[in-house]
Amino acid sequence: MNPVKVMIVDDEVLAIEHLKSLVSWEALGYEIVCTATRPAQVPELARKHRPDLVLMDIVMPGQDGLALSKTLLAEGTALKIVLLTSYKEFEYAKEAVRLGVASYWVKHEMDADTFSRELGGLREEIVQARSALRNGRDRLLIDWLGGRELSDAGWRTATDGRCDSFDRWQLVVLRPDRPPFSLPGMPALPPLPDAWPASNEPGLLAALPFLEEYFVLLYGDVAARGEGRLRETAEARAVEAAAALACLAGGTVSAASAHGLADRDAVPGRLAEGLRRLGLAVYYGPRQLFRLNEPPPEAAAAAAGTFDWSAGLAAVRGRLQEGRYAEAALGLPGLFAQAGAAMDVPGLSELCRQLASAIAGCRAQLGMSDPAEPQDAAGWTSLAAIEAAFAERIAALEAAAGAPAASRKVRAAIAYLERHYADPDIGADAVAGHLGISRDHLRHVFKEETGHTVLDRLTEIRMAQAKRMLADGSLKIYEIAERVGYRNGQYFSQVFRKQTGMNPNEYTEKRR
Repeated sequence: MNPVKVMIVDDEVLAIEHLKSLVSWEALGYEIVCTATRPAQVPELARKHRPDLVLMDIVMPGQDGLALSKTLLAEGTALKIVLLTSYKEFEYAKEAVRLGVASYWVKHEMDADTFSRELGGLREEIVQARSALRNGRDRLLIDWLGGRELSDAGWRTATDGRCDSFDRWQLVVLRPDRPPFSLPGMPALPPLPDAWPASNEPGLLAALPFLEEYFVLLYGDVAARGEGRLRETAEARAVEAAAALACLAGGTVSAASAHGLADRDAVPGRLAEGLRRLGLAVYYGPRQLFRLNEPPPEAAAAAAGTFDWSAGLAAVRGRLQEGRYAEAALGLPGLFAQAGAAMDVPGLSELCRQLASAIAGCRAQLGMSDPAEPQDAAGWTSLAAIEAAFAERIAALEAAAGAPAASRKVRAAIAYLERHYADPDIGADAVAGHLGISRDHLRHVFKEETGHTVLDRLTEIRMAQAKRMLADGSLKIYEIAERVGYRNGQYFSQVFRKQTGMNPNEYTEKRR
């Protein structure tokens, strides 16, 4: 968790040094970010460091702690203020409470234990207040980015007052590169982090998740730096942010960036354009940087937006059904060239689902196990990669079709076992009956080609599924036994030990 930022204010240097050495601030979850001995320094330091907690002497020359507290709380530059005094004075305490000061501590009562205890309790309040404040600011920004008007006061609140230092705005929109479709059995992709990592990067005003699959970063900048420097900084920030999100979410990330925006109300419109371009990233490939200050690529601007793939798909599917796999593969380049010209993401998604379904049907007819795309589809983040993946799968059909008949029977037997391993009555008889061959013939060809019996292969499949369920941790052992085809939990445990060298409980403990 991010440390609580502390500012210490006292006109006596020795008093500040005493507080700094009284406890282990880091161990308590605090970080002293600045100190001040002159009241006149305090407002500017608070605006610069935005402390979560200000510890401030109440009696100082020039301006007392009460007046300074009023200033900081009015500006919103300090989350919590604790006043320190040498005496218990009721009137001071009453005025401090009226102003909204968090607490009022007497210096000579603050030994190490008492100070640690007070800081420990205050930290929980600060963390909760900080979270509530951040959520409120994020909500303001999300509503504004979605099109709701934001007043000047709301803008200052949403940016925590830091907007006052800038006159230009930069937008970075990030999106992990992901397939534009979902296939049956495809594992869920990792979610985006709930929050951007804490950062002291100059100019970063906000970083927040948006519409589930995007991250939006808003920066401030200064026009006096010149167009060239603004552009260079914007692109460098976009590249660094994309790399940071790639480390957090896995995979690759594309970005869209706009810089030098003089009017903050232009930001939502640039965001909408960034979302549109990032939605088309599959047509350009992963790790793209879309420059929103420049016109969109000609192809994207002219895209018709609809993709009629029905005729091309019907031709490919017909060849697949007839076993003319090489000819079917020859139809893919034309289909995907159409897709690239139209830039119709929903149409491309439906085309891919239909192709995957047609190939899965052919695999089943050839006795092949379930298609491999759910395991590697996370890498299908460009049109070229998607076309290549489908071509590879059609080539696998052609190779399987040319294999000896016995091999096809064995593959069909394994596929049947993988689909029906949960049936406690499955065995060589059931598989042979499904294939329309004798049990003895199945046993012979299966052993000859795999080196294992049908029962050996069935047990391997069941144990692999059992390990997956044990790793998930949501089922009891007897429930797992039933789900992988064993009526008796004790017998399941015996088989598991024989296969793995440990019982299910030991296996679970070892994985923790």
